[in-house]
Amino acid sequence: MALVHWTLLMSLVMAAQVVAFAFVLVSSVRPAVARLSGASWVRAAGERGRAGVSWLSLRVAAEALILTAGAGAVLVGAMMFTEILDGVTDGDDIAAIDEPAVGWLVEHRVPALNRVQIAITDLGGSLLLTLGVVVATVLVARSRKSWTPVWLSLTGLGGIQILVNVIKLLIGRQRPNPPAQLVTATGYSFPSGHSATSLVGFALIAWLLCMVTRSATAKATAWTAGAVGTVAVGLSRIYLGVHYPSDVLGGWTLGLTWLAVLGTAAIAWRYRIRARD
Repeated sequence: MALVHWTLLMSLVMAAQVVAFAFVLVSSVRPAVARLSGASWVRAAGERGRAGVSWLSLRVAAEALILTAGAGAVLVGAMMFTEILDGVTDGDDIAAIDEPAVGWLVEHRVPALNRVQIAITDLGGSLLLTLGVVVATVLVARSRKSWTPVWLSLTGLGGIQILVNVIKLLIGRQRPNPPAQLVTATGYSFPSGHSATSLVGFALIAWLLCMVTRSATAKATAWTAGAVGTVAVGLSRIYLGVHYPSDVLGGWTLGLTWLAVLGTAAIAWRYRIRARD
């Protein structure tokens, strides 16, 4: 029990460090972005673009652009996932480095990092990830007095969980050999559930936070922290020996594809509501 509490505390500390790192990174980059956006040629281009279209055509063009970009993102994500899946089933392409990569990591593990990697991987586990999404959902739903955050979170996390479990059962890939595993992991290996759900879960938290703040720094920090956390969780699964690199890449690609579906649907729905009103 004491070990569980210590691991949980380390996970929360790691989360705080990721957010702090994201904030420092955004704060250091923001002055350059501000200088670029304030450049005369950028302002002139924006003014010419706004003057070239009417309000109605701008709305129609924006919706069409969003739907086209969203459909394109979903298509690209699906193609990338299919390519990774082909490599896994055939044992070539990216899957060819799976066994050597896991073997190399097992031989070069640093004992001092083992506990840290376990704490990182727990950030993408069902307990902490679900708790984070639930807290963000409740706070935003109460602040906005809307059920939209609830439906968004339920669809986002629920949908990716269903996709991951169905694909795992269909592919039936075994995990790396137990001697390579630092933590206990059950079920099939491809795609990595931690990688897919952490990507969607962290993105949902950032998305929800952006609904209740106008601060550009806060928004950028939320998305940057989510991206850093996603990468860290995925890499920790390989380090701990419970997933191959192709499992993690497959999980990330699947998560991005589902997030593209979710984002496109949400933005298109918002435009429809605004147009109706």
